[in-house]
Amino acid sequence: MALQNPRDLFLYDLRAMYDVEQKLAQILPVLAQESMDNAAREAFLMHEQETRQHIRNLEQCFQMVGSQPATLESNVVAGFKKDHDAFLQQQPPVQALVLFDLHTAYQSECLEIAAYHNLIETASSLGLQGCVQLFQQNLQQEVSASQKLATIAHQYIQQQIQPPQNAVPAAAPMPVQNPVSTTTNPYAASSFQMPEQGQPYQTTPQMPAPNQPYAAPAPQAPMPQQPSMNSNQPMPEQDSGTASSNAPEDKASQVHEDMRVVGSDMSNIGRVKQVRDNDFLVDIPVQRDLYIPFDAIQNVEADQVVLNIPGHEVGDMNWAKPSLI
Repeated sequence: MALQNPRDLFLYDLRAMYDVEQKLAQILPVLAQESMDNAAREAFLMHEQETRQHIRNLEQCFQMVGSQPATLESNVVAGFKKDHDAFLQQQPPVQALVLFDLHTAYQSECLEIAAYHNLIETASSLGLQGCVQLFQQNLQQEVSASQKLATIAHQYIQQQIQPPQNAVPAAAPMPVQNPVSTTTNPYAASSFQMPEQGQPYQTTPQMPAPNQPYAAPAPQAPMPQQPSMNSNQPMPEQDSGTASSNAPEDKASQVHEDMRVVGSDMSNIGRVKQVRDNDFLVDIPVQRDLYIPFDAIQNVEADQVVLNIPGHEVGDMNWAKPSLI
């Protein structure tokens, strides 16, 4: 097609993106089929469904501009497929193939993110707000998919570098050894091997010792405790300080660098890069870093910060960003 004006360039990029999305919809189920990791397989299949919705959104945009949906041959996905086939010829082990597929899919997401930014910019300049909204929907899912793939790849690498002896304490008869193994090797179990996370709860049934003396002198044990709790005012302050994580100052003291940051919907946002007095800097993949205030924290768990808003709303907040210089 002859390119004579910005609208022609927009249609050129739109048709190329239409070709990319259609090819990815065919490749993603192949990656899922050859992946031996459950988390990676589920991520590929889920994004396949999202990609098919992206195709329908692009077709709506074609209709808005009065053009029939058409593809323009793009070499982006063809290059990924060529690299993938060449890697398979090396007969890699299963673990290497899983990581290669995750990294390849992540790279494709980054390229799609850049392409949708360009489409949004051009469509906005042409006044095609309907197309802009459709592109933004696709872009948001591409960003979420890239973050999820990066997280899965990171966790998978951590699992592979852990020593295999973690399986021995897990099978030992003494329940005390299991919490030790899960504490020293937090990445030893994959995300779909959740029983190890339940092992610490095996210690709670073994704690009737504090309950047994309480059950014997039932009338006497509560009575001296109630006056002490009511008479000593500093005690409630200490309890509220340790049990409550709602106060911003308590949350601030629990936030540390490299902690994972997720939305209230548990979607990955990024990792803590810097902690300041009133907020903390988050390193967001393929996006500009962002300062998030402490009052936006819902709670802080062992290794992650959970915000009180969904992950897709973070970009809409009027929060400070670091200088580009």
